[in-house]
Parts: sequence; C-alpha cells; structure tokens
Amino acid sequence: MESEKTSEKFVQNLLLVMPNWHAKLVRPFKDTLNKEMSLETYYCLETLKLCGCVTMSELARHLKVPKQQVTKLIDKLSEHQFVERVCREEDRRAVWIRLTPTAASYLDGYYLKNRAFITALEEQLTEEELQRLNRAVADLSEILPRLS
Repeated sequence: MESEKTSEKFVQNLLLVMPNWHAKLVRPFKDTLNKEMSLETYYCLETLKLCGCVTMSELARHLKVPKQQVTKLIDKLSEHQFVERVCREEDRRAVWIRLTPTAASYLDGYYLKNRAFITALEEQLTEEELQRLNRAVADLSEILPRLS
C-alpha cells in the first residue's frame, strides 16, 4: 500500500531530522535563555501570555504535561511573583492562573535582549529558507495535534 510506504518514509525522515532539530533549533534556543530559566518555564510563561487567564487543567493541556508538573512550575513562578492565582466567584473550586504585570514586562524585555536566536537564523538562512522553515513548522503545528 502507498500509505504504508509514505508512513515508513515519514519515520525515516523523522529519524534523520531529529538530531538536527535538537542541535540546530532546540539547543541554540535553550542557550539564548542564558540559564535564567528552563525551556519549560519559558513555554509556560509564553503560553500564559498567549492564553490570558487559564485553569491549571487548561494550562497542563496546553503544555502537554501532567497537572502535577504544572502545579510545581506555577508554585515556583508564584514565588518569583511572575504568576498569580485567581479565584472566581462562579467557580470557587477552579484555580485560574495569569501572568503578573512583572512577568509580562520581564517577557517583553527578555525578548528584546535575547534576540540571539532570531539573529542567528537571519544570518544563516535566506529569506526564502526562513519562509520554507516557517511553513514546515506551521504544517507540523496543524498536523501534530491530530495524533493521539
């Protein structure tokens, strides 16, 4: 069957791309965080920035991690006054999480001072290559959630 051949080719391509994905994209991006925070913490803050106020369960779903892991992360971010827990009158059982103004300001400044990853991409790739890479990642963003 053709679909089996396509699936097999996908696995082969995935195994070929993963080392470069990690070495050329994940590790350099992580390095730009300058040991100030973990990649998981950065994802969490950026997710909260994008989503606004969310429940712990929703945040765990967005981050694709267990709720217990999110609870530990939120506890740490709360200690640094980067997030706050909000209770709502209509549902006192649910705990809602949102960024503090301190965190929003930090992320804005952090982005500006740590453009090294973006600069490296712009220096090493042509505009056409950046567009192709962007389309490929957009395709992955659309297709990957369909997998269970």
